[in-house]
Amino acid sequence: MFDRSVTVFRSLRRTVAQRFFLAVALADFFGRRAFAREIVAVYAGMRKHHSARRSGREVYYVRRHIHMLEKGISMIPRRETFAAGYIEDLVAAVEACTAADLLDTVTCAWVADTLDAYFAATEESPSPEIRRARETYKQLNVGPRSRNYAGPVPVLDAERAGSERLPTYDELLSLAHARQSVRWFDSKTVDRSLVDRAITLGMQAPSACNRLPYRFVVVDDRDTVRRIAEIPGGTAGYAQNLVGLVVVVGDLSAYAHTRDRHLIYVDSALASMGFLMAMQAQGVSTCCINWPDSADADARIAQILGLQRYERTVMLIAYGHVLPNTVVPGSGKRDLDSIRQYVGNVEGDPR
Repeated sequence: MFDRSVTVFRSLRRTVAQRFFLAVALADFFGRRAFAREIVAVYAGMRKHHSARRSGREVYYVRRHIHMLEKGISMIPRRETFAAGYIEDLVAAVEACTAADLLDTVTCAWVADTLDAYFAATEESPSPEIRRARETYKQLNVGPRSRNYAGPVPVLDAERAGSERLPTYDELLSLAHARQSVRWFDSKTVDRSLVDRAITLGMQAPSACNRLPYRFVVVDDRDTVRRIAEIPGGTAGYAQNLVGLVVVVGDLSAYAHTRDRHLIYVDSALASMGFLMAMQAQGVSTCCINWPDSADADARIAQILGLQRYERTVMLIAYGHVLPNTVVPGSGKRDLDSIRQYVGNVEGDPR
């Protein structure tokens, strides 16, 4: 199946390239250079993705399809045969990525645990594809299994949740209210372990097919912080005061199709919110800094950080210990009714 996919891809490559250059030319002609840059980044990402896929060493392909297996395992009712159309390709990709040492230890445990669960669930399947994949998998050494099982797990229902202390709604709301956009920090450097803990929490956010197509580039060198902080608009007057920055970078090579080009923004924003809350919980203040879609800004930060053409800066996050007696904007939100909309009538609801 993969060979057929490669043949189709190669036959379409010339057409895709022609359409790509036409789209860029039209975008540039109509004065939409920002669109042209996005097109370049999206197609650079797709090219990188397909190149890695042809070599069999595409980590995002592995992550996506392992997650697809998880969904199949958790299906109600579970089918005797599922994923037969891609399981051989997936096992081959796992083998190639493992041989090239491309999978981190957490991913290795997740992959191994999920494949173990999949082949156990399809033990009675008559599918020849699954049987062949199982035999290949038996010969692989993906890595150590997770001590706590990293594959599909039962839902944390109320009964199980009762055995461990979970935050209440009021506690979460209190934390959300405590988080403020702080722009003035003292000179004390933030311990990197606090940043790592916050990123770890942020990674627990949902991600489309569990790809996690982003990086958190942490900058705590004061000179580099100032150089980067001066790039976006809106930092005039306080950029020189910043002591630490996180540059949230999206990776468009995670996707094979243009339809997925916005997922880097969704997934990285979800992770960033968890990061912000975790920093606040540890006594570290933060401020999100909007990143402009500007050719000059993109070029400058790409040069400083060595970003690839398929990588896009999503936002900056300033962080540090708040300067005593600092005043911050109140940033009043909106009324619930102005944001929330229910669709359909619920019996007994007076609204």
